[in-house]
Amino acid sequence: MSLRAALPRSLRRAPLGVALLFALASTAPAVALADTAAADAKTLDQVNVVGTQAAPSSTTRLPITLQETPQSTSVIGIDRLQDEALFSINDVMRNVTGVSVSFYDTQRPLYYARGFTITDFQVDGLPTYSGSTNQEYDTAFYDRVEVIRGANGLLSGAGIPSATVNLLRKRPGKDFDASIAVSAGSWDFRRLEADVNAPLTSDGRFRSRVVAAYTDRDLYYDRYKEDKMAGMAVLEGDITDSTTVSLGYQRQDNNPVGSTWGTVPFFNSDGTFAHLPRETNLAPKWSYWQRETSTVFSNLEQRFGENWLLKLNTAYTRGNVQNVRVYGSGYPDPVTGSGMYLLAGAGDAEDTRKGADLYLSGKFPAFGREHDVVIGGSYNNLEATTWTLTSVANWRYDIPNIRDWNGDIPELTASRTGARRIAHTKQSGIYASTRLRLADPLSLIAGARLSRWETLSRSYNAAGAYTGTSGAYKVTDEVTPYVGLVYDIVPDFSVYASYTEIFNPQNYKDRNENLLAPVEGSNLEAGIKSQWFDGRLTANAAIFEAKQDNYAVRDMSLPDGSLSDGSSAYIGVNGTKSRGWEVDVNGEILPGWTVNAGFTHVKVTRAATDLLYANPPEDLLQLNTSVRLPGVLERLTVGGGLQWQSKVEGYNIQYPLGGTRTVTQPSYMLVNLHANYRISDSWTASLNVRNALDKTYWANLDYNNYGEPRFVSASLRWAF
Repeated sequence: MSLRAALPRSLRRAPLGVALLFALASTAPAVALADTAAADAKTLDQVNVVGTQAAPSSTTRLPITLQETPQSTSVIGIDRLQDEALFSINDVMRNVTGVSVSFYDTQRPLYYARGFTITDFQVDGLPTYSGSTNQEYDTAFYDRVEVIRGANGLLSGAGIPSATVNLLRKRPGKDFDASIAVSAGSWDFRRLEADVNAPLTSDGRFRSRVVAAYTDRDLYYDRYKEDKMAGMAVLEGDITDSTTVSLGYQRQDNNPVGSTWGTVPFFNSDGTFAHLPRETNLAPKWSYWQRETSTVFSNLEQRFGENWLLKLNTAYTRGNVQNVRVYGSGYPDPVTGSGMYLLAGAGDAEDTRKGADLYLSGKFPAFGREHDVVIGGSYNNLEATTWTLTSVANWRYDIPNIRDWNGDIPELTASRTGARRIAHTKQSGIYASTRLRLADPLSLIAGARLSRWETLSRSYNAAGAYTGTSGAYKVTDEVTPYVGLVYDIVPDFSVYASYTEIFNPQNYKDRNENLLAPVEGSNLEAGIKSQWFDGRLTANAAIFEAKQDNYAVRDMSLPDGSLSDGSSAYIGVNGTKSRGWEVDVNGEILPGWTVNAGFTHVKVTRAATDLLYANPPEDLLQLNTSVRLPGVLERLTVGGGLQWQSKVEGYNIQYPLGGTRTVTQPSYMLVNLHANYRISDSWTASLNVRNALDKTYWANLDYNNYGEPRFVSASLRWAF
């Protein structure tokens, strides 16, 4: 039986997804009528991201505002997610200051910040990323997305000094509120979304929220189709006046076919540029790359008076990814189109992740001032199973003519042999942070984490018998510091400096067969933060240096495979460093006129032997603005933006006539447009255009793929 035939079908097909959405829509009015208190319901309390917000920080857990945080942070709230049709995390990341976005292929996005890849993704502060089942998160679940640039080791533990992405889920409110949105756009894009908040008691003490979204789309690539189902249900209750608990479940299924793996060729067989159309897809109709993730999560908040809070977040996640994928090789003949051939791969992986974070935060008096403190601990356990499949290594198909190939070839299948490898990775740590008010205008924010990290893999044969353990490696007593100073020049204008660290374990040995120490990452930053108009507008500027030392590279003084287990020796090298500066402006300049803008310059240097990182652009500009028109047009809001980046270069690109070449993508700018019209208090229509000028560009040079052409979508939202 093929992998695809064996896949579970729950919540996958369109009829079920649509049925769930319509069920939500039909039950919402009944809930409203049944609850007399909800009859006068107002809209849900929403988090408006301004400088005065004091939620638990994603950098320290301290209750400090963005203005008081000594690190660069961007927040995209629910209004922007809806108004600008930011339906996926890819859409969000394109709008974050200092973040560049590219793709290996249709299913694997690649994000960079400060010269390093972003791998630290969290939901409500708990790690969620797994290389095998990482998803393009649907934003329907989330109230806002926070991106902390630089090292965030105090709370993350292991990672890279690039950025941390924290997605904050929507929570139930005490009043009834609901909305339904339908969207349609280019390449048969269709989306249906519902969000229902319903109190379960007349006083809202117990409440619920249900969110569902169904997306069906093609892409500009030939033959590509995807349907995606996302659903979440949350129950929350105030057990006492000081105790709140919540329990929820969410699931997301991504089901693409015709999905790509790898690249399209730069060159023809004669060495000229191929200039293949943007819709070129080297995958056949039957290739697929399906991912499913389901999570049970809980939250406990226990308040002790006005100044102390105990909070526990837990999550249990199961995910799987199954695929049969195809990539192209060779170079097309410029006349006949022949010369390209396909090779295949298949994958079947599952993982289970258990996570918890517990912390106590509060205030204490000392030396005539009030200070803040947080003490906490976190635990994360990942078990990842990779199944051995029947081999597809000998499969090959020669494309007759790449310029008119329709992808219609016999389907390739793969199935489990029964053999598997199970990798266990555990990380735990305790952390503490504090804000000490040294003087009226001066605060010291400091903290540290003590981490333990360990991993090993166990293998089993087709009969299920244990065959051995490999890759055992552990890091103990790893200390990660965090220190920052914030000085308020005037109440709404401050300067800051901070130093943060992070570590990343690596399972490589030196010539003496000793394991290398972890990669050490750090971020040194200084900047200015200001806020205007009661916090409705913020403006920030920062300079930074991010480093990564002791990264493993081959020890070229020894032959390949020289160690006793047949592996190669490595050495740790220092010198991967990025330096730069950024400015960031967000908020309302004038009543009805908002701006979100950021510019980043970063220069990356690395050791000559460090070939890990691709070449993200040195300069990035993201700009978005919207204006609510005055007078008789006050119901209309129009806006637009641009995304500009400097040139990038792809090195060591294989050349058909021998050797390698460097390929350059010149600087380019993408223009985006959007408009919203408030038809009534309940109905809103919106129009969004991405890449309005239909710019052709390469989104990735190391895995050369075209960027998205012009995309137009329209939405209609009903709030009741």
